[in-house]
Amino acid sequence: MKRLPLFLVFALALLLAFSLGAAAQEVITIRAWTVGPDTPAFHRAENLVTAGERLNKMLEIVGADVRVEVDADFWTDEWDSFRRRIILASEEGNPDVVPDIIVSSHLDIPVWAPAGWIVSLDEYIDQYWESTYQDFFPHLWGAVSYEGKRYGVPQDIEVRMVFYRKDHLRSLGWTEDEIADLPRRVEEREFLLSDLQDLAQEMVDAGLADYGMVHRPTQGPDFFQILVAYGGQYYDPDTDKLVIDKEALELTLQFFADNVERGLTPAGMTTWPWPAVHRAIAEEGSAGMQITGGMWFWAEWQRDLGIPEEDLWENLTWSLIPAGNEKGRPNQLGQPLAYMLSGPSRNKDLAFLLITLASEVDLNTRHSLEAAKLAIRRSQTAFPLFQENSYLAEAAKLTPHQIFNATHPAAGRYLAVLHEAIGGVETGAITPKEGVELIVQRMNQAVEGDQLIIR
Repeated sequence: MKRLPLFLVFALALLLAFSLGAAAQEVITIRAWTVGPDTPAFHRAENLVTAGERLNKMLEIVGADVRVEVDADFWTDEWDSFRRRIILASEEGNPDVVPDIIVSSHLDIPVWAPAGWIVSLDEYIDQYWESTYQDFFPHLWGAVSYEGKRYGVPQDIEVRMVFYRKDHLRSLGWTEDEIADLPRRVEEREFLLSDLQDLAQEMVDAGLADYGMVHRPTQGPDFFQILVAYGGQYYDPDTDKLVIDKEALELTLQFFADNVERGLTPAGMTTWPWPAVHRAIAEEGSAGMQITGGMWFWAEWQRDLGIPEEDLWENLTWSLIPAGNEKGRPNQLGQPLAYMLSGPSRNKDLAFLLITLASEVDLNTRHSLEAAKLAIRRSQTAFPLFQENSYLAEAAKLTPHQIFNATHPAAGRYLAVLHEAIGGVETGAITPKEGVELIVQRMNQAVEGDQLIIR
């Protein structure tokens, strides 16, 4: 068992035996609601359970007459249903219903914090800063902050990329050296979104793929990657306002419209079920590339589709999202998930202690390996098991180009409206210019005027 510093062991005993006023052999239940929805991410729940087991062992050693039971739920249904569950329970505000710990996206913080559903963690983080939290990658704290306060402890981070079928590239005459050099060409702007489209066209014309390019069917922050590739901005951190960049949005929507017109992407892409997308790119090769791929798919394809990892290495490669023009840049988006403390919880001190124990290097690494996620602590990158994983090491090379979604209460609405516009231009129901006007109209209805920059 990994041991904590001796001073912290004594602190635990004092905290639980005296501060909580626990009776002899009292068992305190800490409830946690966590989410995948990707199935390999189950350690989001299991690490909290393991943290409880480790804490109980320490309490036994120091003779404390209290034990902890961790009731951790792992949600594998859609994100929307998980959020509805949290919202309904939080609105009721009953501490017997609301979990003590919530693991969710950093996107939820700007909505849940003002409502009081989650609490600021600054005072808790400061208590364990030297022993634990100073080791976290600094840029992650900004992603879990709102109005200058930290409302989450980063639980994991990932990169999102373009996946390419290497077997199709070989069939087009690409050498292994040329395939290996593709990520560099993207990073250095030698290979643009227009080149990506042309490559997808070659795959379709050669009969190698039914569709040259697929993307995620559901809404998500991934689509902002295309906006940034065209030089657009969707959030101004200096003013904390959302940005409607009309020129870049029209180029973004034109990209998706053109892909359908050229036969590269199905017109009903936004209605595809997720399993069909995964099979197309990873199993069947009926898609030549996927432009909104998450690095965790690597684990999902092995666990859910039964594809051996050696087959993935043989048939797939990846890169950043290419730049779209001279104004834009290659990029990839990360969406940190975070531990949060619920407002109604009666056991915030104890719940945060469990979060701290669940954030140990070995447990974070266990999650990274199983779920194909990047390190959140600097020490993880030196941990032998992490270093030995070739996929994590290669995917981590994309990290310097990372962007995050807006930390704004209406960011989720922006994602929904952009997804609606993409679906509209792909089916031909609206033009890209009309799609931009739709976004402006919808966002003006959803956001107060002084919270939206339109240019």
